[in-house]
Amino acid sequence: MPESEKDAVVVGAGPAGCACAIRLAEAGWRVVVFGRAPPGGDRAGESLSPGAPALLDQLGLGARFAADGHLVCHANASAWGHDALVWHDFLSDPRGPGFHLDRPLFEARLRGRATEVGARLVATEAPRERPYAGGSWRFAATAASPAITARYVVDASGRGTCFARGLGARREVAWEQVALVAFARAARPIDETFTLTEAVAAGFWYSAPVPASPGAGGRLALALFTDAALHDARSARTAAGFRALLAAAPHTRRRLEALGATLDGDARFRDAGSAQLEPAHGQGWVAAGDAAITYDPISAHGLTLALRTGLDAADALVGDARGDTAALPGYGARLARAFEAYRRQALLLYRGEQRWPDAPYWRRRHALAAALG
Repeated sequence: MPESEKDAVVVGAGPAGCACAIRLAEAGWRVVVFGRAPPGGDRAGESLSPGAPALLDQLGLGARFAADGHLVCHANASAWGHDALVWHDFLSDPRGPGFHLDRPLFEARLRGRATEVGARLVATEAPRERPYAGGSWRFAATAASPAITARYVVDASGRGTCFARGLGARREVAWEQVALVAFARAARPIDETFTLTEAVAAGFWYSAPVPASPGAGGRLALALFTDAALHDARSARTAAGFRALLAAAPHTRRRLEALGATLDGDARFRDAGSAQLEPAHGQGWVAAGDAAITYDPISAHGLTLALRTGLDAADALVGDARGDTAALPGYGARLARAFEAYRRQALLLYRGEQRWPDAPYWRRRHALAAALG
């Protein structure tokens, strides 16, 4: 196959990679996106914050998103720093409500929009690249794709940062954390529209409704955010071990009991730490989404951040291509400022929970908060 010339190769076909590809393709760039569509079934990370619909409008997906039947999230409830639930609704938020997503459908819409505006999606991992030389990158030919030369590469490969790490970039971790994630099926449709966050000695629980198949009972996403060292991983992943951990979370447990909800599949651990990539850009490349910056789920901005950084990375590349030498450094500086603001806010929230000051999970975070001054 003859060599293909592109303006940009995007490594990763998730929300950040697709948002970046859409923006670049709409600017007239020749874009190829490497990345496998996620396997069918549940995906963790199903909440969209109120600011996200405006970003979807920019991507040309606002009307389709509104018609896709995602669940509106009207409120958050939290037991944090005290035993009682405190409610925060979105009625006075000028951006509107949040959403609980059908995550596979959401990602399929993004991939479809990317191809609609001219990006080419290759459903494989990115092939091996040769070092940047002569103003371009070169990716080897594969059975699915010819050899490609491209002026720019976008690393949107997620927390693994498979491209940027190969260039010597490193993830600077603010604090480690894991999420023990599971889904539960209720005995009846769920008419609740809120997210519940509940602090416990070992971390904090999150639960939220997710869209279910027509005619099926409602479903909930569940996760315990905690430190890996506090648990026997094999035991925690079992139904009995998961229920034992839920026993320490009365609000979350009662929510499941009221719905007659039982675990639907095995629980699994996922990385949920907070980190930033250093650097997040270089000559001919930029990182976006989880490859660039990862927030603690307590921020509730993960997917919105992915879309935002994808759009901003695209704008930085367009600026750089036009000769603006400050475009990529400016993008990196904005990421650094955003991460520092998030880090301070998150640690202040952790400092607000003082019921278990001697518990290892909270003691570590209180120590980090104390260093803020």
